[in-house]
Amino acid sequence: MNKTIIAPQVTGFITSFIRKNKAAVAEPPVLKAAIRLPYAPFKFSASLSPGFPFEIEASPDLCHWTAISSGMADDDSLQYVDTDASKFGFRFYRVNCGGMTSQNLIGYATQTLPPGFSMVANPLRAADNTVTALFPNMPEATTLCKFDTNLFRLNNNAVKNGVWTKPDEELLPGEGAIIFNPTNNFKTLNFSGEIVQGDLVNPLPAGLSIRSSLVPQPGRLHSDLGLAMTEGDVIHLFDRDQQKYAVHPYSAKEWETNEPAIAVGEAFWIGKTNPGTWTRHFKVA
Repeated sequence: MNKTIIAPQVTGFITSFIRKNKAAVAEPPVLKAAIRLPYAPFKFSASLSPGFPFEIEASPDLCHWTAISSGMADDDSLQYVDTDASKFGFRFYRVNCGGMTSQNLIGYATQTLPPGFSMVANPLRAADNTVTALFPNMPEATTLCKFDTNLFRLNNNAVKNGVWTKPDEELLPGEGAIIFNPTNNFKTLNFSGEIVQGDLVNPLPAGLSIRSSLVPQPGRLHSDLGLAMTEGDVIHLFDRDQQKYAVHPYSAKEWETNEPAIAVGEAFWIGKTNPGTWTRHFKVA
């Protein structure tokens, strides 16, 4: 039987030819390094598939998207600075490249703390969710209190000599805290990070706890954000302007007052007669 032998140099040529002429396939972009710059623009980076067209889209609500930049990917990464970020209190981003949508979404949310107390939440999953990273350069004597549902008490964290007494304490999406601004001036907070997606579960123990929405969207707690209420449950919203609570009881399968609504980055007290979960399936198409 005759056997054909191909010289090594011919084999190498064939392999190189196949590799060069193989149809390229785009990979889904990955967004990272989200940061709100001190002078207000928002910066992030994205992995791209070279040789494919890309488009950066922004959204004010995670529902409606608008193209804000486009081009051809010359490299496998891109850095983008949104100079219009100062026009929005919160904004979210995704990238399409070669017909593939980014694996994740990122964005920022800005809050303004008045003098006195506020209830705050971290609406985005940051690379660092410690109070040191989330609340930098806070005034002396600022306090941040998270509620311990096991010991049924508020745990105090304060700024002393320019640093937090519990610098590694975390505030994760879905949690909440009470923050005190001891000055007579307004303080701006900037949160940056990734939007959590998928089948989201936020545990709600019996009794009181401080909670927030896992998805950075404003709206009515039940009708818009999917918080299921049961007989006897109570929501306490804090009015930071009047420095007092508004109580919203739930009975006879309806609200006794207007349905409570929250802003992005706002936390609230919830009193549960029985333990439950705040579940929501959230995925941007």
